[in-house]
Amino acid sequence: MTLGGFGAAGDEQNGSACVPVFKWTGAYAGFFQGGCLYDRFGRYLGWREADGRVWKYDGSLLGRVMAEHYLARDQRALPERRIPQVPPVPASPPLPSPPRPQPMPWLGCRDPLEDVLRMPALGELIGRWHSPSESLTFSEAGNFQWAAVDATGTTGRWELRGQELWLHWEGVEEPDRRYWIIEFTGDSLLLRWLRAGRSLPFRLQREHLPPPLLPDIADESQTA
Repeated sequence: MTLGGFGAAGDEQNGSACVPVFKWTGAYAGFFQGGCLYDRFGRYLGWREADGRVWKYDGSLLGRVMAEHYLARDQRALPERRIPQVPPVPASPPLPSPPRPQPMPWLGCRDPLEDVLRMPALGELIGRWHSPSESLTFSEAGNFQWAAVDATGTTGRWELRGQELWLHWEGVEEPDRRYWIIEFTGDSLLLRWLRAGRSLPFRLQREHLPPPLLPDIADESQTA
């Protein structure tokens, strides 16, 4: 499908100039620099090809550049993938651009930045999250419980501050720890521990509890 209004990459893509990128709501979302897409904090999101297609850092198709400053994803497009590129050095973000008037929506498309830049609300973290080696449970009261597969565990307090998850661990070294929320999909949480030195991202998956068993209607009728 050919998307009208596509903004082809110009000289800015190959140079060091920053091209601001906005959500369809008009809110500033990030920028292009040197052929790469970054969020407003300078975090690498993906790369842009000469034909205007933009690929997410994991190699999945994010969308196409529209009107130079927006992205659009055809809702009928089949999934496509590329080999992920080596992430560049985090960019120094420019001053945020002021909001813009909302553009006319592109027919049959959606704004992919709404998904890739989604951040959790406080209530969306409540529940149990797990990885192959550990689990983390958040309560509405602000407490958390961490457990490993070897049965060790600890508790503490948690709070959400913007794009950072703050955990105060009880009975451990470095009790106050901050985690940068890289990506949130509702069922998946990608985090990186903000500590001195290198820290690799790690992913937690939401654990969905099975629905409660409904009473057997036949047994109830027999009991009655």
